[in-house]
Amino acid sequence: MIPDVSIIVPCYNVAAYVDSCLDSLVRQTLRNIEIICINDGSTDETWIHLLRWKEKDSRIILLNQRNAGVSAARNAGLDAACGLYVGFADPDDYMDPEMYSRLFSAALEYDADIVECGNHVFEDSSDRLIEAKRRSPSRHFEENASPASFFRDSIWGKMDICVWSKLFRKSMLDAHRLRFNVHLKSGAEDETFRLMAVPHASRLLFIPDCLYYYRLMRNGSLRCNVPTYSKCVQEFQRLLYIVDYWQKQGWQNEGLFAYGVRKIRPFFVSKHPLFHQMTAVQQRSALDWWSLFYQKAEGKRFLSALSGRDRQLADLLNSAKPVPNGWGGGRLGGLASSKTPAKKCLRNIFPKSAPMGFKKKTLLWKSRLTHRRLPCKLPYPPIPDQ
Repeated sequence: MIPDVSIIVPCYNVAAYVDSCLDSLVRQTLRNIEIICINDGSTDETWIHLLRWKEKDSRIILLNQRNAGVSAARNAGLDAACGLYVGFADPDDYMDPEMYSRLFSAALEYDADIVECGNHVFEDSSDRLIEAKRRSPSRHFEENASPASFFRDSIWGKMDICVWSKLFRKSMLDAHRLRFNVHLKSGAEDETFRLMAVPHASRLLFIPDCLYYYRLMRNGSLRCNVPTYSKCVQEFQRLLYIVDYWQKQGWQNEGLFAYGVRKIRPFFVSKHPLFHQMTAVQQRSALDWWSLFYQKAEGKRFLSALSGRDRQLADLLNSAKPVPNGWGGGRLGGLASSKTPAKKCLRNIFPKSAPMGFKKKTLLWKSRLTHRRLPCKLPYPPIPDQ
């Protein structure tokens, strides 16, 4: 019998958590499921725990691989999955017993390509629910969703970036050979997968039920992120990868460009921006990445789609000329909460601007250890053919 739902659980050093997760999965009221657990080279007793659960429940399928990251583990699960729909669960979280029954029933009722539910958030140390972080989307069904509606008050703007609150139609994922990008780390893989999968789905559904319990945050979790220069570069690489994919599909539009500007904004302008902590070389590199994104995402064509602070930021990044020793601390702080107009604050950030932009577009990076200047080539992962 073909399973109704395949639930993919990537596991890495989660011996202290995985029992709770699997207990919630085997207790699901939807019985015709398969639970695919991928041991991603764990060095603790995760594999032993998984073997014990396999003995208890024949619906559990175990895969064992060398450590390759959460994306590679999920991809292995997708390759093995046989269900009509596919869901994902993190091994340090747990689910309401009716989660997959409600999601699957709703998916069948509306013939949805993707269905999403709400979620609770609980503290790692006490298991206390954090009511302020509870997410319960209004029930909504979109039967003709398309990339053209991206960021136009559509269902796109309401959808959570995480994959664990959703069911995906398996035949849709397979038809477009959709998989996670193994080159992205620290949470970026979920949002990238969403922006590759959702445009292929025309029938999108939200249900308000809060059925997933998200742990906040355990030590060592991939979700414990601290902004760094490398994360800034990775965000630009992620955006460029998505832009390439959308261009190949013929989806390029102003919504994607506006989305990219919003995603990089915190690195440049926020209450405690990363940008003023960078070295002068890193600052120039970040601006070069911006220049490449602006070019690839057709920023000149879509600039008018930006509004307010986003437009001001884009204009000034395009004309910025960094000073030799970097801008330093202090000048970038406080814009997010300040009453000072954004344009005035940003002018303080870039006191000297080149009207024609950068004269030299070559992307360079400088090793902080060897001080050698090397060409920087974009590490684009391959884009799946259709």
